[in-house]
Amino acid sequence: MNKIYLFLLVLLCVHLFLLMNLKFTAWPEMLSYPYLRNNGYLLYKDMIHPYPPVLTMALSIVYKLFGYKLIVLKIFTWLIILASDVLIFLIAKKITKKNIFALVALSLYVLTQPFLEGNQLWFDLAIVPSILFGMLLLLNKRYFLSGLSLGIAILTKQTTGLFLILWGSYILIKERKLRSVINLLIGPIVLFAILLVRLITEGAVSGFFNWTLIYPFTQWSKFPGYVQMALTYREIIIVTLLVTPVIFLIFKLKKNFIKDKSVLFTAFCLLLSFVLIYPRFSFFHFQLGIAFCAILYSISLSKFKFSYILHTTYCILLFVLICLPVLKTDWGKETRFWGKEEEKTAEIIKKNSKPNDLIYLLGPQSALYVLSGRLPPKLWTDNYIWYLEIPGVQEEIIKGWNSNKPVVVFTNSVQKGNWYDLGTYRPQKIVDWIRNEKIETSILK
Repeated sequence: MNKIYLFLLVLLCVHLFLLMNLKFTAWPEMLSYPYLRNNGYLLYKDMIHPYPPVLTMALSIVYKLFGYKLIVLKIFTWLIILASDVLIFLIAKKITKKNIFALVALSLYVLTQPFLEGNQLWFDLAIVPSILFGMLLLLNKRYFLSGLSLGIAILTKQTTGLFLILWGSYILIKERKLRSVINLLIGPIVLFAILLVRLITEGAVSGFFNWTLIYPFTQWSKFPGYVQMALTYREIIIVTLLVTPVIFLIFKLKKNFIKDKSVLFTAFCLLLSFVLIYPRFSFFHFQLGIAFCAILYSISLSKFKFSYILHTTYCILLFVLICLPVLKTDWGKETRFWGKEEEKTAEIIKKNSKPNDLIYLLGPQSALYVLSGRLPPKLWTDNYIWYLEIPGVQEEIIKGWNSNKPVVVFTNSVQKGNWYDLGTYRPQKIVDWIRNEKIETSILK
């Protein structure tokens, strides 16, 4: 038993070692959202915040305690990943009944997750431990706590609500008791009720529903460039490699696959993880799916005669196709979005504005607000076409700016590309207002 936990600790250390040495991506929103919230900006009233509030609220508390430092963001991210490691081990052990297969599941996860855009914090990574913990509780028939954990995931990324349908159906089929399903639902309902009270007191109810549900599901897909689901040749090969053990498991078990409810349930969780990738395919949107692939691989090995040759071949393919290319390009590289260039740009902003000046970044990434210690006028938004081309949004922003105008607008050279591309797009009505109001404009090179 002690050896098992020693191996577990070694795998956790290997995972952390890889994360510490591979290039980290500090997405601007993971800084600007909590920074603005800590400075009194209401998430759905004073700023456009297209996600539920849990991750931003958690980060705002962390930054308030430890400061806006890159190492703080990294440690927070790595703790989420390490928590997912432990939960993958426990779920695989629960289903396979063997420690060795649980270690195999974790080994596969450690071998793939850091190299598949996993060394970064985004909403898709943040939901992984709460989904996995909820699944573990569900397998142990702790339905209320399972629903509570799932509720946290739903209030982190809204499309996670689809898991509520899957998990409720699984419980109903297995238990044949409506009461068990109700126990699952109580947790999310209670959490949402608490959020709703908070939104009512802040006068942000309509903003919450507009930006997290109505606009994403009815408006954004109409804009060019928003839906990007085409996979590259390499991505197709990697996805195929990840799901091959699952396909093998289905064909080998055949009718028994349907009878084995825990295996079938895990496979449906993986399938739903693919749905959550929409509207853009990238592996950092598939972090939950990578976890389920690892669990299903261990299940596949537990169901059939173990073949060292097949297992070794599979691991070699993973290393050559997934690990090796990333090791060559990302090992020891500077953090993306928070490097020397960003720090130089922040210094330029400081020199060209006063600490109490309201500024607006028309094009440059929003983490520069944090790095420069400056604030934007309310209502604040990032420069995305699917936010700003919704009818009436630019007018609403301008209306708010009339009473708290930005002193300086910082912009950068428009990149070549389609008018709607990131780096190229400029909201015309806001640009015209800035020009008509003769707001000082400074170009950041």
